[in-house]
Amino acid sequence: MIRFIALSGFLGAGKTTTMTTAAQQLRERGHRVVVITNDQSDDLVDTAMAGPGAGEVTGGCFCCRFEDLYAVTNRLVAEHDADVVIAESVGSCTDLTATVIRPMAELYGERFRVAPLTTVVDPLRYLRLLPDLERGPAGTDLAYLFGRQLEDAAVIGLNKTDLLEPDEVAEILRSLRDRYPRATVVPYAAGRGDVSGLLGAWSAEHIDTGVDLDVDYGRYGVAEAKLAWLNQTHDVRTAAGFRPAAWARDVLHALAARCRAAGYVVGHVKIMMMNGDQPLAKASLIDADRPPIVDLDLTIRVEAARAVVNARVQCEPADLERLVAEAVAESSRGLQAERCDDRSSFKPGQPNPTHRILVAAESS
Repeated sequence: MIRFIALSGFLGAGKTTTMTTAAQQLRERGHRVVVITNDQSDDLVDTAMAGPGAGEVTGGCFCCRFEDLYAVTNRLVAEHDADVVIAESVGSCTDLTATVIRPMAELYGERFRVAPLTTVVDPLRYLRLLPDLERGPAGTDLAYLFGRQLEDAAVIGLNKTDLLEPDEVAEILRSLRDRYPRATVVPYAAGRGDVSGLLGAWSAEHIDTGVDLDVDYGRYGVAEAKLAWLNQTHDVRTAAGFRPAAWARDVLHALAARCRAAGYVVGHVKIMMMNGDQPLAKASLIDADRPPIVDLDLTIRVEAARAVVNARVQCEPADLERLVAEAVAESSRGLQAERCDDRSSFKPGQPNPTHRILVAAESS
């Protein structure tokens, strides 16, 4: 049977790095692995980074595009004779147990062995939102969404532990285990290739707890709508040559400064620099108060590159358009940076799942 692994988790948690690192290690163990990315829009940095054996579901989250998810899964399995599928959901999505895990198990369980739902967590984001989580329903809408993702998890993957001291990791692990006792909490560091704990957790069968996640879909929709969504492409060129990674990093620094000044929460911003289909550089911003991270740098100078920008920021779409335009202009002095698409920033619509299987409803 084919192993199906679904990843949840807020924007910037490191789901894509977790997915690609785990996929590589599973391949080294002899598995044939395909991966699926997910977004409210298209032209994804994550899909370009995922490499061969990757597909994507766009135009909505897995829960609202379940049949698309199943179709992409089937296509990739057939094309690559896959025995493992890893699918990462949109970072603003929750309630995946009812809308993805249970439907996959109940409708297609004769073909797929469904792994426990894993929610990936950035420890610093968790610490920042913890005071709001402790306020319960009185907390912010983003904290409400973040908390529902954690409550939905069968496995909580505490990522980026390499960024903390051991005593800090231990304290966050205690907090997560106390707050979410039904979940198995696994520390790991995908950026350093340390995902063995997750691979072990995914070898278990999904066991339905019989507990339905209490989700106020109205508030869930409001929380998603707090975030503006922007996917753009820019052609960057100069006859003198430039470093793609340096340009991307400069754009993110400039954007972070503007978000800090305006008090906007950054979900994530990712920039991929491309030459045709060849990635040249990738840089990411997951918090306006943290420096950008360069994930890929071929350390070459080029005369031209195409920049793919994916930005998710808590502000109005028009404001995000303006901030990105200003950051690109500031970072392109001496260069020509021309936007080459006409898509506008937007806010996600109200989530409307294809399936929502509730155990309590069945047993009542």
